[in-house]
Amino acid sequence: MLAVLVLASLTLATAGASPTLQDTPTPSGSGFSRPILILKSYTPSGGVRPGDTFTLEFRLANVGDVKARNIVVNIAGGDFIPAGTGGVIAAGAIAEGADTSFRQPLVASSLLEAGSVGTLQMQVNYTDPADSPFSESFTLAIGVGSARSSSGSSGPVPTATPRVRPQLVITGYATDVEPLHPGRRFVLTLTAENVGGASARGVSLILGGGTAGSSGEGTQEPGGISGGGGDFETFAPLGSSNIQYLGDFDVGGERDVQHHLIVNTTANPGAYPLKVSFVYKDDGGSSFTDDQVVTLLIYAPPVIEISFYQPPEPFFVGMPGGLPLQVVNLDRKSVVLGRMQVGVEAGELSNNVLPIGLLDAGGYFTLDAVFFPAAAGPVELTVTVDYLDDFSQPQRITQVLPIEVMEAEQGFEGEGGGGGGGVIDVPVGPLEPEPETFWQKIVRFLKGLFGLDSGTEVPAIDPAMEPAMESGIPGGSPSKPIPAPKG
Repeated sequence: MLAVLVLASLTLATAGASPTLQDTPTPSGSGFSRPILILKSYTPSGGVRPGDTFTLEFRLANVGDVKARNIVVNIAGGDFIPAGTGGVIAAGAIAEGADTSFRQPLVASSLLEAGSVGTLQMQVNYTDPADSPFSESFTLAIGVGSARSSSGSSGPVPTATPRVRPQLVITGYATDVEPLHPGRRFVLTLTAENVGGASARGVSLILGGGTAGSSGEGTQEPGGISGGGGDFETFAPLGSSNIQYLGDFDVGGERDVQHHLIVNTTANPGAYPLKVSFVYKDDGGSSFTDDQVVTLLIYAPPVIEISFYQPPEPFFVGMPGGLPLQVVNLDRKSVVLGRMQVGVEAGELSNNVLPIGLLDAGGYFTLDAVFFPAAAGPVELTVTVDYLDDFSQPQRITQVLPIEVMEAEQGFEGEGGGGGGGVIDVPVGPLEPEPETFWQKIVRFLKGLFGLDSGTEVPAIDPAMEPAMESGIPGGSPSKPIPAPKG
């Protein structure tokens, strides 16, 4: 009985008790359920200068809640080239909340200039404990010319203010010969000006392009100049090399430079760039090379000759005369020519314009113009031939041909003649009767029926000319009528 009472009391006590609620503990971490690697800081050791080797120190931190494993760092080349490890670092593992430092040797590119900022790409690959892959990429900015310290931050790097330097440019150029064609010698005049903010010392001009001499390892040799690697297939120097020493250029200084060149005989028509380099130093001894390009045009004009294909007959005032003109293609290739035209100042012309068209190598084209002189004396004929050049621009070839015009012969009565009543000698020959009309033939027929003279009449001839006429008319004197047969 006692046991039953005790058990009942315990049961009542348990049923009347209220349950106790417990709070869930808040997790203590960053809230990331994966590893996250960041670039905490980076700094180059010592000064960074073009062509020099330095060491980059950087720290990677894991800000996630899970350990980062199988960490591999890849550093890509660019302005800075990895040395020693080839740009790959096996970093192992970094626990959550921890960070680790690393070192990578680098070589600064020789193309960088002092005072500039170069960039470096870094990629970090890693996994979590369950081998899930992750990747992060970072861009590092490194100043050139002086070491940059980083106090635990990879923020932007201030760009150094570039120093004032000289700058040589070509402000104009011209040739003494226009147009240029294969085999032509010419003088190229360049106008060089220092538009920079400092003086240029020991300036050398290199046609075809060039640089200061080097030792083969990227380090410039003092005083050396290399100009033999340019392109000279189209234009080649004459009388001197392609390098000219110009001396010093003050700020704003300007100078004309002349160079004798020749166009290669194998050059085709077209526009050709010619590279020009200026190699010099500033007052501090730093070397500079300014490269520029000028453009020269090469033409292949027709090679033709305009002349008379035979000596023209004498020209007299007021009398028309023929102009036997021709155009001959002296080139080794065919050519398309436009209009051929003849002009003159004193007189008139007819049949003096004609198109030519395609003219083969060695071929010719003739034009027989007619000239009406207006005054005696020397006269210049201007013959022009039109064509399109290699750049589809209209061009013209002009040739002047001299001729002589004489006064008209005495006794010639004609337009513009100076005759005055003289007699012109004409060749003597037999006189032929004028053709008869139908009615004249009928009359002669009727005369013959009645026994009358029905012969044709010949005009009377001067007795002084009768012997000559008799030699040309057989059968008697030409002054007598020729009897017709009796009908």
